[in-house]
Amino acid sequence: MNILSAIQFRPRLAACAADVQDNFRKCEGLIHRAAVMGSSLVVFPELALTGYSFLNREEACRVCERRDGPTYRAMAGVASDLKAYVAWGYVEADSDGTLYNSASLVAPDGRIVSRSRKMNLWGNDFLWATPGRDLPAVAETEMGSISVAVCRDLRDKVPQNVPRVASRDAGIFGGRPVDVVAACTAWGKGGFPSTTWMDFAANNSCTLVISNRWGEERNGSFVQDFGHGGSAIVSNDWTVHTGGLEFGEDCVVSAPYESPAQ
Repeated sequence: MNILSAIQFRPRLAACAADVQDNFRKCEGLIHRAAVMGSSLVVFPELALTGYSFLNREEACRVCERRDGPTYRAMAGVASDLKAYVAWGYVEADSDGTLYNSASLVAPDGRIVSRSRKMNLWGNDFLWATPGRDLPAVAETEMGSISVAVCRDLRDKVPQNVPRVASRDAGIFGGRPVDVVAACTAWGKGGFPSTTWMDFAANNSCTLVISNRWGEERNGSFVQDFGHGGSAIVSNDWTVHTGGLEFGEDCVVSAPYESPAQ
């Protein structure tokens, strides 16, 4: 039996690398909770340590990283310490300087086994991010097949800018089977649980681990309200696990999971 954990967290909008490090330090107590639970998979929100509300590319550039940058090293350390898989969202800078709203999944041995560049942009994304053009990798693990997704990609539609798919109706995994999806989100206000989450879990016959950020975020006079959080773990039979959930607070939501191989 495995334990899946979603870390619900409100970061402070980062303006420099020191702010990113400060947000990570604020997560340490939540990471400890996930460790005490014996988590096999730990998922952090979308843009987990930078915040979301960038108003231009320059602001996002100040906290961007390569996929093997400082945040990767911090999260790989968490994965090693917990002997768990860890997923998180971040501002990714490619080798040519292109910026993506990305998420990575790292194994306990430090390997990045899946990465997703958000294809279905939303809101502030359009001010700085380039849409991803590749489908997320699906990793075969002792827990079954696992992948990672970023927020609005859970609508499970492949936009026209992604050319290398056999069918746009096959969803973001191109029809490949996946047992567990680590979803790094900043979903905002609305019904709980979202019907989009429920449909995604059912349509993909997967368990969906929703790590959602929460609360207001201010960038000058611009204020964005991400609501109460509402992280959850959704099974493909529409069972919604909310153990540990505190609306409008930092928390860790966990649920047991039995992999197909067990």
